[in-house]
Amino acid sequence: MKKVLFRLPPNRVRRNYRGGAGIDRLHRLSRCTDTDRPEEWIGSLTEAVNPGLPPIPHEGLATVETETGPRFLKDVIQDDPPFYLGDFLHRDGTWQLSFLFKILDSAMRLHVQVHPTTEFARRVLHKPYGKLECYYILAARVPHPYIRLGFQHAPTREAWKRIIETQDLAAMDACFEPVPVRPGEVWYIPGGMPHAIGEGVTMLEIMEPSDLVVRCEYEREGIVVPPEARFMQRGLDFCLDIFDYRAWSVAEITAKCRVTPPEPVRLPGYEVVRLIDSKLTSCFNVDKHTVTEPVTVRHDQAFTLGVVCQGDCRVQAGTENIRLGQGDSFALAAAAPSCRVVPDGGPVTIVTVQPGESMRKD
Repeated sequence: MKKVLFRLPPNRVRRNYRGGAGIDRLHRLSRCTDTDRPEEWIGSLTEAVNPGLPPIPHEGLATVETETGPRFLKDVIQDDPPFYLGDFLHRDGTWQLSFLFKILDSAMRLHVQVHPTTEFARRVLHKPYGKLECYYILAARVPHPYIRLGFQHAPTREAWKRIIETQDLAAMDACFEPVPVRPGEVWYIPGGMPHAIGEGVTMLEIMEPSDLVVRCEYEREGIVVPPEARFMQRGLDFCLDIFDYRAWSVAEITAKCRVTPPEPVRLPGYEVVRLIDSKLTSCFNVDKHTVTEPVTVRHDQAFTLGVVCQGDCRVQAGTENIRLGQGDSFALAAAAPSCRVVPDGGPVTIVTVQPGESMRKD
């Protein structure tokens, strides 16, 4: 009999910045350390791309325990895509999960970067996805957490090319002002918008499943972005067309990109609020569940990934039962009849991600 519920082991992934102590803290570990693995990829079916680093086979792919031992979640789904994905499957039986879900923690400000829009990716790069990103801020370990987002003092295309080519970091810094963020806030980063996560921020990051990225800074705090990881193998002149060169004040970019979720749906012992919906992206939906009493949670017969952001609980689906602590994550098949959450000793907060309409059967 196929399993419908999987407890996901931690899946830390190397990146070209340092961090991760905030992820350790989320897991309530006694020792919290910043390393070159500052991200945990939740239920990932996507392999990490780390140009310039020694290759690790299948880095980024999530594993699960099965009756025959550990297997990649991707391979388990491939055994029976309709069972796990339901209607979110193309008529010819092909599929690609339309999001990548991460826990991210930064010990340093990340390199300034940009991602193409989906329209640009499809029209110019002939790729199915760009890379719109969404952030749910979990915690901060600095007094004034921030991100860089959009140009506050916009350069011309020619000036931005010179800044990147010469690595004039003073001029690059002058293009931006810090955009304050706080725990509990939701942000989205459109394709084309230059950005960088500031130091000391722990977040959930949900994005389109691509590794299309243009990196403008070649080195930060001794961490060098190798040439093959800077311009998508295309060259700077090509990548300059991706940037949005409009100027946005901090107030304007906050009004545009800080998401105001609707009022939660409240039931006895339970409330749920949709953080990200189809108004922002057709690739995924994101919900936050707050549970104080045992409750059956609707999951719309869609493949679901979840992470426990606060508290401890048991999650049940049919006859299957797993125990989860803060920081733990799980995967739930579309075929699951329901999902029941039983708190253990206090309130529980769970954030879940499901495919959006772009993945639904055509």
